[in-house]
Order: sequence, then structure tokens, then C-alpha cells
Amino acid sequence: MAHDDGLERFLGWRQVRDLTGLGRTTAWRMRQAGDFPEPVPISPGRVAWRERDIARWNESRGPTPEPEPAARPVRPTPPRSREDRVIAPATAKPNPSLSPGDGKPKSRPRRRTGPVIAEGQLGFDF
Repeated sequence: MAHDDGLERFLGWRQVRDLTGLGRTTAWRMRQAGDFPEPVPISPGRVAWRERDIARWNESRGPTPEPEPAARPVRPTPPRSREDRVIAPATAKPNPSLSPGDGKPKSRPRRRTGPVIAEGQLGFDF
């Protein structure tokens, strides 16, 4: 866990997260319960974890379980050709947002401008 020159390595939160798979809140809760290594202050407002403490914690969690084999392999679906596509029947309802015949969208009703104040509410007209 030490570098070749004998110095101990400190890990920032991102490295600890990548090594442990824990989220920040989970690690904090585990620290409060005494189940996760305490960070070491390395400067004002900055903490890090000793690499050896994280390695020991990982080892204490037991062996890594083998991933379960997939029930069956997933085959990719081939791309569909134009002929395979489903075409809507001619009895389908026309799109109400289009004007009949010209294919242009209908104009939408304008939104109300200004505040909408229900009866009994106070209005703040600044």
C-alpha cells in the first residue's frame, strides 16, 4: 500500500468512492457507526483517506461474489425494413392540431397574460 519510496498514499473522496462503491452519505453513516475508516485532515478544509485503511476495509467485507450467469443470452434485434413497419389503418382519426386539408397547424389559443387571482386570494401587484 505504500509507494516504492516508502511514502503512504492518501486518497480523495472520488478515489475512495471508486474503490468501495459507496455513496458519500452511506460512507458518512458507516463512519458514524464505526464501520468505515475515518478520514485524515491533510489541510484546512480538506480530508483524505489512507489507502491502507480503505484496502483493509475492502478486505474485511469478504470475498467478492461471483456474478450470476445470465439466464439466456440476449440477441440483438435486427433492424426493421420499411416493409416491416406497421402502417396505421385508413380509419385512424385525423390529427386535431392540423387544419383540414392544408396540413398547417391550427393556431393555439393565446395564454392569459397577467396574474390569475382566485377569489379570496391577495394579489401582489408590484
